[in-house]
Amino acid sequence: MQYNKNDDGSLEPLKQKNIDTGMGLERMARILQNVPNNYETDLIFPIMEKAASMALVSYSKADNAMRTNLKVIGDHMRAVVYLISDGVIPSNIGRGYVVRRLIRRVVRTGRLIGMRGDGHENSEGAFLPSLAETVISLSSEIDPDVESRRKSILGELQREELRFVQTLGRGEKLLDELLDEALGSAGDIGDKPCLSGKDVFLLYDTYGFPIEITAEIASERGVTIDMKGFDIEMENQRKQSQAAHNVIKLSVGNETEIIKSIPDTEFLGYESLFATAVVKGILINGNPVENVSEGTDVEILLDRTPFYAESGGQVGDNGFLYVYGEEGGKQNAVIEIKDVQKSLGNIFVHKGTIKQGSVEVGKKIDAAVDGKLRQGAKAHHTATHLLQSALKSVIGSETSQAGSLVAFDRLRFDFSFHRPLTEKELLEIESLVNQWISDATHLETNVMALQDAKNAGATAMFGEKYGEQVRVVEVPGVSMELCGGTHVSNTAEIRGFKIISEQGIASGVRRIEAVAGDAFVEYVCSRDNYMRHLCSSL
Repeated sequence: MQYNKNDDGSLEPLKQKNIDTGMGLERMARILQNVPNNYETDLIFPIMEKAASMALVSYSKADNAMRTNLKVIGDHMRAVVYLISDGVIPSNIGRGYVVRRLIRRVVRTGRLIGMRGDGHENSEGAFLPSLAETVISLSSEIDPDVESRRKSILGELQREELRFVQTLGRGEKLLDELLDEALGSAGDIGDKPCLSGKDVFLLYDTYGFPIEITAEIASERGVTIDMKGFDIEMENQRKQSQAAHNVIKLSVGNETEIIKSIPDTEFLGYESLFATAVVKGILINGNPVENVSEGTDVEILLDRTPFYAESGGQVGDNGFLYVYGEEGGKQNAVIEIKDVQKSLGNIFVHKGTIKQGSVEVGKKIDAAVDGKLRQGAKAHHTATHLLQSALKSVIGSETSQAGSLVAFDRLRFDFSFHRPLTEKELLEIESLVNQWISDATHLETNVMALQDAKNAGATAMFGEKYGEQVRVVEVPGVSMELCGGTHVSNTAEIRGFKIISEQGIASGVRRIEAVAGDAFVEYVCSRDNYMRHLCSSL
């Protein structure tokens, strides 16, 4: 690489020219350390040596099959430690499913080569934590965050391994039964015995059997496996995983054509709930139109807007768009907006219904956000930040956000943790949040470079994509997060906070639902009225 391309398209020679080979850290280490492969670099080899010692073998004397198994363990252990450190908890959906598959392959491979227990004369214990200790020690200077999350990483790996070992025993028994059935069925009709794709996927998905292990064991008994059927089951699982993540797809069928000519929407909603804008596009059922009349469901594209589009867990604003006659004359149209989503790039799509009159592309409109609903979203969003800080304070800094919903009348916060919270912990969390609310602290919002924000200690949501410049929302002394959402200006505006429920939603993931702001007041009043009614009926 020798040039930097400027905004105007001109090329400026780089002061330091370089060749981007795409080698990566491992390949570079292999060359510099003069070893035969990436696995034998000091990035991975100590993990393999630890695994070999726990399996009572010597890597230098091991055959090719044993070395391959040790390489799998070294590579996968390094990956899962970093993933868990970054807040990815083993589960059955999304990225959590990837971590679970990696962990289960390490456990299965380790048991195949004779690894048992924790390496300290405890044959019933888990061996993953001992391997993870090696990974953490190798990473301490490179990434201090891994060391700081040691307890969380080791605990998660131990729980996942012990759960899987129990499942594995049942799976091995089931595989034997399925192979017996396949052999029996084939014998009756004279066909070659075959294990169905559905059965292979059951072993893979529920019992953690890697496909190659199932194939190997089946082959030893003269049974083939239905890979085509397995692939179909895998595709179905992938679709379910996407659905579980509530992947939002706009109904805009031809949106790419219309959006090519429209610049990003200018968002004005941090400063104002009202704005005058120009209609840049209208869509009905995903198809662009020039005008639309009363009673029609539409998607309106504007050049600028005060409406917040759903992102970062916060729902899109509600409100109205008003179209007036020439020079501020009679009101021609009213569009009720019930949702706002982001489309390709940063185009805001206002979804609503024409309640009165008609609207056409190019017309000026007045956009008005429902202030009461926005205030509810602001209160719940800031309360969510306070809740995360309270959780870290009460149950430990290792916990991390796994998802959230910020609605007008409630909040939902998912976080990584291995057990239910006690009543004492929930009360302590609730008390902390309410204390911070009563402190009446002014929030500070700044835009800064991503690396500067991280250096300052701002919390980032794992998996979120951030630009070079990020918005940082801070409750001084309490919370600092990267966040593009809307917030109160002072914590006192939240009024109060109440936890409604706490429950598990997946392995290693808990969920808290709570109310704040006006919803908090309504909840307390409703509960008080209920108690009065209950007492009067006794």
